[in-house]
Amino acid sequence: MTGFNCLPEGENLIEMARRNHWRAIDIRFCRNIAAHRNNDTFGTDMEVCEPREAEIATVYAFDDLGEAFAIHDVSLNAAGADDLSRVTRELFMAILEARREPPDAAQRHQAEQDAISAGYDIG
Repeated sequence: MTGFNCLPEGENLIEMARRNHWRAIDIRFCRNIAAHRNNDTFGTDMEVCEPREAEIATVYAFDDLGEAFAIHDVSLNAAGADDLSRVTRELFMAILEARREPPDAAQRHQAEQDAISAGYDIG
């Protein structure tokens, strides 16, 4: 599997899917509205839009509690469309693989300890 620009360097996608209990994928399509208002190509005022109007897309994974994790941003040019397809497929396969091999007791215990350390209620 190749790199994803929204994840920490060297992070394993399958391990993240397993550890975070990812269950769903979403793709958000956005366009730069600053560029359309002011002809400012460097503006960063983005809004969610219809896919046919989009300039960029972000692939998200959702955990079993509905929390979103940004995985990868792509520009929607010809190469970006291929990249979007690749990332979505790899994320889908990682989620399936994580479901086949759920975390063992030691991994679950470590995830619980991490959640306690971060101040989350795991109850």
